[in-house]
Amino acid sequence: MNSWTHWLTLRLQALKPERLCVLDSQAEDFAAAALPATPRCRLDQAVPPCGLALGLSVLDGLDAASARHMIHRVRLYAAPQILLLAPAGCVLDDAAFRALGFIREAIDAETGLCIQSYDLATYKPVPDWLNARYWAHPERWEP
Repeated sequence: MNSWTHWLTLRLQALKPERLCVLDSQAEDFAAAALPATPRCRLDQAVPPCGLALGLSVLDGLDAASARHMIHRVRLYAAPQILLLAPAGCVLDDAAFRALGFIREAIDAETGLCIQSYDLATYKPVPDWLNARYWAHPERWEP
């Protein structure tokens, strides 16, 4: 077992999703080995949404626009958490993944494969200014 597969297996087991949306056949095989008791569904069957989406070869052969569209579709309709395996020559680089709200969780130094993750719950921390203190000040209003 190479380093990214070991890391991804441990990550999946730590997340313990109730349902897993697999985005490609490689992810289906990997999920069956890593989480055999977890129910799995495909992207077109992810109703109601799953807890986590996993894609290993889903980005292969896609251009940048198609990859972004697929990611948006997964986030909106399939799962609030996503784990994607990005090959070394992926159409989306680290900056593009960051712009989509992803975090690079791990990189395999030998192969250059990156594991990118997205989690809606931690996507954007609430800034300090966004609270009731800085909203309306009724005492400043004049009739």
